[in-house]
Amino acid sequence: MDLSLLRHQSDSRYCFSLDERHTLIRLAISRLANVNKVELIYGDPRTFNTKHSSLPLTLKYRDGAFDYYEAVVEAYPMRLMYIFHLQENGKEYYFAESGLSDRFIYDLAFISAFQFIGENINDIVMDNPSWRGRVIYQIFPERFAKSDKLPKDYVNCDWDSENLRYMKGAFLGGDLYGIIDKLDYLKDLGVGAIYLTPIHPSPSNHKYDVIDYYDVDASFGGKEAFKELVEKAHQLDIKIMMDLVFNHMSNKNPIFKDVEAKGKRSKYYDWFFIDGDKPRISPLNYLCFGTHFGMPKINTNNKEAQDYLIDVAKYWINEFNIDGYRLDVSEGVSHDFWMRFKIAIKDIKDDILVIGENWLNCESYLGNNQFDGVMNYPFLGVVSGYISKVNDAMKTAEAFSWLMMRYKDGHNRNMMNILSSHDIQRFYNLCQGDKDLSLIGFGMMMFYLGYPLVYYGEEIFMFGRGDPDNRRGMEWDSPNFKEPEHELFKKLIQLRKDEILTDGDIRIFDYNGLLVIKRTRGTEGLSFISNLTDHNVQLSGNIILQNKYEKGELAPRGFVVVKLDNI
Repeated sequence: MDLSLLRHQSDSRYCFSLDERHTLIRLAISRLANVNKVELIYGDPRTFNTKHSSLPLTLKYRDGAFDYYEAVVEAYPMRLMYIFHLQENGKEYYFAESGLSDRFIYDLAFISAFQFIGENINDIVMDNPSWRGRVIYQIFPERFAKSDKLPKDYVNCDWDSENLRYMKGAFLGGDLYGIIDKLDYLKDLGVGAIYLTPIHPSPSNHKYDVIDYYDVDASFGGKEAFKELVEKAHQLDIKIMMDLVFNHMSNKNPIFKDVEAKGKRSKYYDWFFIDGDKPRISPLNYLCFGTHFGMPKINTNNKEAQDYLIDVAKYWINEFNIDGYRLDVSEGVSHDFWMRFKIAIKDIKDDILVIGENWLNCESYLGNNQFDGVMNYPFLGVVSGYISKVNDAMKTAEAFSWLMMRYKDGHNRNMMNILSSHDIQRFYNLCQGDKDLSLIGFGMMMFYLGYPLVYYGEEIFMFGRGDPDNRRGMEWDSPNFKEPEHELFKKLIQLRKDEILTDGDIRIFDYNGLLVIKRTRGTEGLSFISNLTDHNVQLSGNIILQNKYEKGELAPRGFVVVKLDNI
């Protein structure tokens, strides 16, 4: 056996604490290997050389390159010592920290075996019990619902306009009171949390260029409306997540205006990245968000800037009792800042959920010292590959395995999984207007690990290309509210509350060309089975939800949810 065929590292995504007593051990073996036996040999480091136990590892996941074997062991007080015992083509091997060999000298285990120091409870990555089972509904406040409580003299576009692509400065008039009026609708839909894009004073409709971090835009109803929204949402057991923009601010923010006026004499000069005495637009001499001179980038390496932004985050918890933060362009902000940020806000509210906007691999930002999870754009990549038939069921299952193996289990359970957002085309658009495909995608999201995110209007299959077309006014007069697909969507959301889906185990695999996402908890289980083949497939079981299933056959572009008992 070649050592290059094996992947393992202690104290990593291959070895981590699940809780105070249990440790998950994971070994990746190349699919090029021909392994007949995979066994974990483990014990107390103090006595490992003479006393140890063995446990078979189970093949749990498979991607395009590796098979992933796992076992859960009860860790000895704070420490665990272990090696792997393998058999390939009848030959025995031992895989340890020191490498791969055909025998293992137990008397030298103290310098050759893998060792793991059990994590302290405050360092273990686990899901958030107060958020468990909640479906998050993203609202772009300017476009969701408008009330008649506020002046609308700034509105310059009809609510049902479809030409927003040509109107970057379009204002439709949505506000927080409009959201309050729709809280009962959201509760009936099955929503457990609302994620609001920024609500601070800003010259734009999207509010990602913040003028005042301590206020709410008057067009949305100000602080009074926001306080009412949070209180009434909480009465319905709906949590509120704010969007914080700490990578950049508006060039109209008084802090940046002070730098424009005073240059290097301003106490805020070092809060930005400026090449020269004063910031100037032509030629541009300061870092921005992208190339947008109206959004100067904040230097989050600066201690005073860090203190200010942390105080902002604490303010909205202390004054309004918000429940979570989504952190815009979070990969552009220093790790040092996020570590201070996490400690400060968790000290005030320990169950607050912290989600970063990171589009790709983000392992360095995860852990109990920074983010709980991120917006899981790679999840969309896997689903879209399946929906578009780029990948069949087997390759999709492998892609999901690849995705899950990037992180620890707790990280996966804290991800915000998305199919649509204000930054990308709507999923219904991606499905080319096919409701059956759209339902399959959302069913996959409800059955996957993490927090499902529903972008406003997805439940009624709204169209929308890229920004700003994906930010149309919510279609409250849509006939889709009365269609059976909307009811199926609601049932999928409400199914998410089942404990099997909130904290159960997960297996994803191909079954006769069908994609199966199987969740189990104890002796019970639920499976989401979808058919993207070009033919009917015979299927039976205790089917509790279905689309395009009749007389024991699942038609193309259909799905079923199967209840499993006595597993």
